Amino acid sequence: MRTRLSSLRLQEAGWHLRETRNELRSQVVNLRFIAAALVFAAAGTALQAEDAPKVLELKDNLAQGELQVLGEAEWVGLPEHELIWEARIDSGATTTSIHALGISEFERDGEDWVRFSLRNDGTDETVEVEREVVRFASIVKRGGDGHHRRPVVMMDLHIGGAQRRIEVNLTDRSGFDYPVLIGRNYLSGTALIDVSRKHVQGKPAPAATE
Repeated sequence: MRTRLSSLRLQEAGWHLRETRNELRSQVVNLRFIAAALVFAAAGTALQAEDAPKVLELKDNLAQGELQVLGEAEWVGLPEHELIWEARIDSGATTTSIHALGISEFERDGEDWVRFSLRNDGTDETVEVEREVVRFASIVKRGGDGHHRRPVVMMDLHIGGAQRRIEVNLTDRSGFDYPVLIGRNYLSGTALIDVSRKHVQGKPAPAATE
């Protein structure tokens, strides 16, 4: 009986220890975000909008390296397809989404693939693309009524001086203000958002052609 009680007490103590450790970790993360926001706010109040930084370096173990400062909208390049589109920056979105037309799923060598078109409004041309599907995402519809099933592919995105290869989901964004939505899978650990500004990073350089 004593052995069983001792075992239960040890289990309870271990549980409390884990809970305390998780709570402390959460508090540290919150403090880091608060400190980052204070640093960013201080930089913003000390400078005029046109002189505000495009890259903010955080010190004292708040982050590793530099964070890119993004406005509520930025120009994003798709170098593989020589396209430059305007994107909404949205930390509330989990994944990044791009405007695609004629989305058609098919199978190749036993794997899921998708065929779609990207519209280049600058040249009035359409780029036909085929990509392997890495997964399918279930996205809540506008208004919260049901879900959309969207194919997700890997794609290179270029904002300012940074380029990342990330997962993007494909959908017809004709009814939206921006053809691209940049979500947390691009922003996390790499960017800070200043919603009072737009196009902080400017247009990325066009992809080099041979």
